Amino acid sequence: MQTGDCKMQQYLYRVLLLIAVVFSLTVGFASAAEKTLRVGAQWATRTMDPQVDGYLFTRLGVVEGLTAVDDKLNVLPNLATEWKVSDDKLTWTFTLRDGVSFHDGTLLTAPVYLKALQRLMEKGALLKNVPLETIEAPDDATLIFRTSKPFSPLAAYLARGEAGALAPASFDAAGEVIKPLGTGVFMVDSWELRENVVVVPHPSHWGTVKPKVDRVVYRVVPEALTRLAMLRGGELDVAMIMPADAARSLANSKDFTIHAMPIGRCRMMSFNLTREPFSDPLARKALNLALNRQEIVDAILDGIGEPARTLFPSQIMWANAELDGFEHDPATARELLAQAGWKEANKDGILEKDGKPLRVRLVTYPERAELPPMAEVIQQQLAKVGMAADIVSLQVNAAEQTRNAGDFDLYLMGRGLLFVPDPDDNLMLDYFSENTAKDGWGAFRYNNPRMDELLLAARTTFDQGERKKIYDEVQIILEQDMPMAYLNYYVNIDLVSNRVSGYRMHTIEHTLGLEHVGLR
Repeated sequence: MQTGDCKMQQYLYRVLLLIAVVFSLTVGFASAAEKTLRVGAQWATRTMDPQVDGYLFTRLGVVEGLTAVDDKLNVLPNLATEWKVSDDKLTWTFTLRDGVSFHDGTLLTAPVYLKALQRLMEKGALLKNVPLETIEAPDDATLIFRTSKPFSPLAAYLARGEAGALAPASFDAAGEVIKPLGTGVFMVDSWELRENVVVVPHPSHWGTVKPKVDRVVYRVVPEALTRLAMLRGGELDVAMIMPADAARSLANSKDFTIHAMPIGRCRMMSFNLTREPFSDPLARKALNLALNRQEIVDAILDGIGEPARTLFPSQIMWANAELDGFEHDPATARELLAQAGWKEANKDGILEKDGKPLRVRLVTYPERAELPPMAEVIQQQLAKVGMAADIVSLQVNAAEQTRNAGDFDLYLMGRGLLFVPDPDDNLMLDYFSENTAKDGWGAFRYNNPRMDELLLAARTTFDQGERKKIYDEVQIILEQDMPMAYLNYYVNIDLVSNRVSGYRMHTIEHTLGLEHVGLR
């Protein structure tokens, strides 16, 4: 019996030891799981090629450019430690940071970086409007950019993710990206297009700040209410770009923190300048006066936001602080419409001209959840001055196609102003006549020779004070010409679990700063 008891004791000991090992592994897995940061946002990953769309890869810390940008729009050294511009302003010489490695362990050199930049010049959109002639790599540590004419914002353009460094192994034999291997503090572990991207720390990153989490799961969750439910249910740690009512629902919670920041983005309406009524500047001014911008902010944004006075919000250095914008003045709006020939005819509340009712087609999209209800408030405000608005809400791709076809009178949208941390990119795309004649997001078919002259002058001016004067005049002309109706500026709201520490936002959405984020 003693032998049997001994065997039984040994058996029980082994069982208990096995249980202890399993428990230890379970705790270890739980601990690892606790270091996974889960972020939910509404925009899908359309491609894994950073040169096609580098926005997400910059924000996740996967790709890095020669330069970076801080919250005050200062362009900073990044993969380049310094750069110099020649006296004739046509040659830019960048010195690469030493000892930088890609995610596959290969070293960053100028010839390697050059190949990625040459592909960007051939296939990408970022540099299409840049007067760039050649890029050269005379040695392993130097990149030389030569332009056909002086181009002051080049360093700002090179902060974009599309201009980031990519390892040779990122590309297949046909030159297409199979996996983005950058130099950033995080590297891509896995992905499902339009579903998620998983990143993990880059162990050999050159920076001094090391990530505090083991992985980040960026999940695409289009509906704000779903993101809120997942945050409440513990499926997300961060719910990005949330509406004000969602933030209000968590205002008294001890489990979550509300992060809010004004950013370089504006809600606006583009006028169709090619047909009545808005081919007439009197009608455009009447609409601007009919709008009660504060009411829109209060009704739809829960008072979180600033009515727009001009294109750029006040915290952006390029904003013209002398402009007052348009006051709410429906009486004057009616007078202007009367001057334009729109009169009360049959007492149905809708003005007419030559037997045609003043009825406009207002197109928008629901991917930004606030836009359709905002359109309804605008509809009500326009009705008070005799203008009927028919709202057409389409998925963003269909809305863009409708806009490009000219099948609209008003196009309500949210517009990022500083994806390139300089006014040049947005203003050239949206208001330069060669670009407004094409499809896109800018002022529809807008053409003003003085505007073109100023925008070209700003590109060749290197003194920032002089550039500020030029862009101040640009904004004066925009207020006079009214190719757009500027409504309000964005305040991004991110809802964050209190198990998260170190979370931060960026005024132009350049980075999520995930290397600073920890989990309690």
